Amino acid sequence: MPSLSLRTGYDRVVVALRKGRPDPLTSVVLTTPVFLIYHLGILLIDKRNGVDWVSDLTLELVHASVPAYVGVSIGLCAALVLTMWLLRKRGRVQPRALLPIVAESVVWAVVMLALVGWAVQRVLPPLSVGAEALALGPFEKIVMAAGAGFHEEVTFRVVFFSGGARLLQLLRMQSLAAFVLAALVSSLVFAFVHHLGVAGEGLTLAALSFRTLAGLYLCGLYAARGFAVAVYTHALYDVLVFFVLQ
Repeated sequence: MPSLSLRTGYDRVVVALRKGRPDPLTSVVLTTPVFLIYHLGILLIDKRNGVDWVSDLTLELVHASVPAYVGVSIGLCAALVLTMWLLRKRGRVQPRALLPIVAESVVWAVVMLALVGWAVQRVLPPLSVGAEALALGPFEKIVMAAGAGFHEEVTFRVVFFSGGARLLQLLRMQSLAAFVLAALVSSLVFAFVHHLGVAGEGLTLAALSFRTLAGLYLCGLYAARGFAVAVYTHALYDVLVFFVLQ
């Protein structure tokens, strides 16, 4: 039967891609450097990621005290490092697993830059880098790339995509259909968010198409390779755009 064959093929591809992928908790722990770069870096710049509600909420909780904010941020990272140590003791992860993940993410970021950009520019006018991005200094670019990598993956891949797919499955939708629908909706939301608000970019078909495809790419990467690879790929992709394409 065609539907059964499609489902079997999908399951085989998923199993093959997920081979060697760190478990979710380990994946979160391995993103500690990205979290720290952003949450301490924003203290030195007057910018925030569009979907970052954590830093403002933390500052409010500590009554806008910068030292307290730094302490809370470092405390969260220390908790993640402790988790890493406990996982290592149980044989579930080694800290050196971070380097292969970063190396893999470099490859995925280059592929994303070439593949998604090529797909859009085959049918639409070339994309231009926004004026706000052009005005960023080198340190600001690194901090904002880290913020996009961490917070946008949490929001759009973990909550909207993964959470959305699970919700649809609970509503009795077939797994593959739930995966595709959640990926499409989360990617469209991901694309539109970049064009909302005062700091949003002008809405063009090229930019919207590019970000939707980028969102779909990251959904597939998140599903196949885990949260850490998606975070580092997103952050490194932004670094490439900031420093190579401008």
